[in-house]
Amino acid sequence: MKSIESLFARCLFVWLVLYAMPSVYAQKQGDDPWKIRYNQASVEQAFEVALASDGFSIKSSRAIKGNAFVYCHLRLDRPINGLTFNYRSAGEAEGAPVSLLDAAANELWCAKGHKDASETIELKNIKAHGQLIFKIGANPTKELLNIFELAISEIKYAFDDQKPRVDEKGFIQVSDLKSLRGYASQDDVKVRLLPGYYQLDKAYCKQFIQFTGNNSVYDLTGAHIMVDTKLFARTDLSPGLNDGRMYCAIAIHGNNVQMEGPYVETYGDSPGVQSRNKVFNLTGKGVTLKNAELRTSGSSPWGYGSFYGLGGGDVRKMNGIRIAWPGENIKLIGCKVHMRAMGHAIFVQGAKNTWIEDCHVDGLLRTTDDILAETSGYAFDKDFRAGRGGYIEGVIVAEDGKYLPGEMFSLSEDGIRIYPRAQRGAHTGSTTIKDCTVTKMRRGICTGLNTAGDKVINCRVTNCYATGFNVGNLDTLINCRADAKYAEAFCVPYTKARNAYVEMEILDSRNGMKNKLLAKINGMDHKVSIRTSNSDFIPKDMTIKLSTSESYGGPWHGGVPNAINILLKNDTRTDVILLSGTEKPQIDSNGKVFDQTKRKR
Repeated sequence: MKSIESLFARCLFVWLVLYAMPSVYAQKQGDDPWKIRYNQASVEQAFEVALASDGFSIKSSRAIKGNAFVYCHLRLDRPINGLTFNYRSAGEAEGAPVSLLDAAANELWCAKGHKDASETIELKNIKAHGQLIFKIGANPTKELLNIFELAISEIKYAFDDQKPRVDEKGFIQVSDLKSLRGYASQDDVKVRLLPGYYQLDKAYCKQFIQFTGNNSVYDLTGAHIMVDTKLFARTDLSPGLNDGRMYCAIAIHGNNVQMEGPYVETYGDSPGVQSRNKVFNLTGKGVTLKNAELRTSGSSPWGYGSFYGLGGGDVRKMNGIRIAWPGENIKLIGCKVHMRAMGHAIFVQGAKNTWIEDCHVDGLLRTTDDILAETSGYAFDKDFRAGRGGYIEGVIVAEDGKYLPGEMFSLSEDGIRIYPRAQRGAHTGSTTIKDCTVTKMRRGICTGLNTAGDKVINCRVTNCYATGFNVGNLDTLINCRADAKYAEAFCVPYTKARNAYVEMEILDSRNGMKNKLLAKINGMDHKVSIRTSNSDFIPKDMTIKLSTSESYGGPWHGGVPNAINILLKNDTRTDVILLSGTEKPQIDSNGKVFDQTKRKR
């Protein structure tokens, strides 16, 4: 009876792997050391995988085109320095070479694929820790991956009992990324990567280093990790966890993980194969990333900001830090992001109860005059036309998409952005942003897209060209500061937004470009106070407008703006204009108030 139950359980699992589980990633539950992943859904349907405690077998059910890979991940609970196993292949196996990788993507063994091969493999002095990966895939010189069978069996280990070096604070000391990656899947470890320069140019997974262990601490203070952007163009990599199709340099999926101090820089300017590239991806529960510093590059086309789209087409982003579902109680403290690529610096998608404190973002600004002076390049080849005419994320172009002179824009996207939900549908919870600064980005701090009610405390935004603070439903801004050089200091653009609370100090907004709007307020039941430490900071021709479509956020496409029951305390000399759609305003203003609610639009 037990053998029948065991056979049934095995068959049930194989059925789940092949048919019931997500198409790019399948994993056996429980304590089994194996995980099976596929680089695309069609590959999963083309292979039959059977697992055993000491190996696995794979049989292709049909021929498949081109780039097709199966990854058999084997967890190692102890370090090893030797390994033996039996390898058997049959059929058209020359189309399915198999290689064995360690956790750092170093190749330990490879079989090119031979018909009807059978041999015993013995590997010595391999020094592996954390996991091993058997990678089975199509020979790139073959047009089709043909029918074949192969098996790895009777895996046996030679364990490495050498004790790791531990410092006085109980941290295991490592001096290379290979060792760090070996501990990345371990629970309850404290690991310190010694200061130095490290090259990240090998990967087996789209998430180049995955921290999947729980209750672990990683101190990377003084470690400079240089990430080759060519990795973002690899199509032979295993998918990662939690929307594993995305590429990133470092992913933290484990729970209660703390990481501190790394400097991570992408280099090489090679655009990825997809638009959603990023340096960090945080999706665990109780994760803290502290004092990390990032410098991004590797987007395409670079130098034109949002002019050619926000993703897809030719656009390939390189974002900074993503905090995402199923993450909860994630903290980002003392981090710096230097954006030298198209993308968001810090953004939240579907995560719950996120805390972002003492984080600092800077980007680069450019004028359309600079683009128009180019004599070659992406914009030149497109006759200096953006993707469409009209308003493009804070910039005006001609109706035919032609660049207009005298416009300022950012080469990147938003500094800190809160999305309303994850890409798989989980709604984003409330986020707290405290003591942060953003400069020279498209939008500074953008919470308005979320509806859960976010808190922004003591934050400063300067030189952003779409808006400083984008405010939305139930948002609370306390003691925040922004200038209005290139766009309004803040806006509540959404007509459905309710009960926002805003305290805003206006910084020096002189010597700007193409902006006469100090603040924009739509929606209902907001309480807003505006002040400045120096009246000269605000040009006299600027205005505060209620119920307006002007500038960022519309409403567009025929929508009618409104501003209902707005309590505004304006301690500046800036004029306030009440446009049609404004109802029950409660205005206390040092500047003049112009009621234009009776005028037709």
